[in-house]
Amino acid sequence: MTQRINTVFFLLMLFATLITPWDSRKWTEFSDTEDYINQSKIPLASREFWAPHHSGTFYPRPFTVPLFYKLAGTEPVRIVIMQKYLHCLSTWFLVFSLLLLTGTALFRYLLMISIYMLMSWWTVSGWANQILSESLSLSFLFGWIASFIMAWKLRKWYYWLFHILITVLFSFTRDSWPYLLVFFYLLVSFAAWFRERPLFIPALLMIPAAIILFFVQQNTAKTGDRYRLPLINTIVVRIISNEEYTTWFKNNGMPCADSLKLNYRKIDINLDADRHKVWNLYYNPKYKTLWNWIHDKGKSEYMKFMLTHPAYTLLFKESKQKRQRIFSYDLWYSGEVAGYSKFVQTVFPFFSPWWLLACNLLLLLQFFRKKKLILVFPVILTLVFLMNVFLSYNADALEVERHLFMTMVMIQLISFISLALLGDSLIQSSTNIESS
Repeated sequence: MTQRINTVFFLLMLFATLITPWDSRKWTEFSDTEDYINQSKIPLASREFWAPHHSGTFYPRPFTVPLFYKLAGTEPVRIVIMQKYLHCLSTWFLVFSLLLLTGTALFRYLLMISIYMLMSWWTVSGWANQILSESLSLSFLFGWIASFIMAWKLRKWYYWLFHILITVLFSFTRDSWPYLLVFFYLLVSFAAWFRERPLFIPALLMIPAAIILFFVQQNTAKTGDRYRLPLINTIVVRIISNEEYTTWFKNNGMPCADSLKLNYRKIDINLDADRHKVWNLYYNPKYKTLWNWIHDKGKSEYMKFMLTHPAYTLLFKESKQKRQRIFSYDLWYSGEVAGYSKFVQTVFPFFSPWWLLACNLLLLLQFFRKKKLILVFPVILTLVFLMNVFLSYNADALEVERHLFMTMVMIQLISFISLALLGDSLIQSSTNIESS
């Protein structure tokens, strides 16, 4: 019955989403949009589509987003419609899989309603109106979680093949995801070894698959110099403002340090004018030697710097105001709230990070009592997205809000899942006691 209602909710959400107006002028504000569109026009038979090289003002991206833009005819209005369909479909799929985890009707309905409300939040749904990677990345994130749960609970080999397909597409929406995929399957394999052996073998096999995917994606990122822009952003925003850090990079061969310090030392990342100042640096010929250094040695030197400066890597040196960007939501990228999202806009964010921490502790306590692996699944997701915070923040200090808006989204999602599993577990325990 709940699965039929899930389909009804999907159809209602799809209708409401398609009739929600959007501002077509918003996608003209970003050079990223032009990069995605241009890459989508490259023939599929060409290697340059799957692993393009950087050229002039064209900065290539992982292939999933350009692929789906190509399927939509590389026409912005069609792309938006396609993203809206996928957003609603991923919501239906996520709910479908989550209903496999709970056996109590009350919590199945509460979970379903909660997820549809969350996916109606403009922080989630609004990205579908923008020609950027965030909408497809979110949709494939939800699809990846759903396909894993489905393969886990239904235990058919073809569900695992489907999960692998979704994993590949999900991974190539953003270059940070492969790190998290390896971490996730390591955690699942470790937990499954102790508590659920039927899951152990497929989870273990996913580790080398994720490692292969990691190296393939790293190779395409190197081919396209996709780390150039994030690294220059981080140097300007976090390195140049600190004398000790600047000296370290200067001693390790970074050119133009004095010029950067002169022009960018007092940059304020909260001001759009300063953001544009950084963006203009991308095309400034005065810094050609800096770009060459980033291309040849920059990534390896930055990795070395993070390993030798743990306080930097763990964000201890960041101000409270800057760290608060990790929990950003309702960003300006998607324009004003529109359509049915207005009805839930004041509801979210419903849960705080402290609430999620409390849920994790309660789940662990219940796990040690019941020994059911499903009770630590939200804890594993929490650890994975905690890692994503450090990974994304250190990868690109200028775009923290845009890359980490999903932190608050995942806090809400994992909290809803946690409460449903806790409630379901307590009711089943009570029922077992009464029947005995």
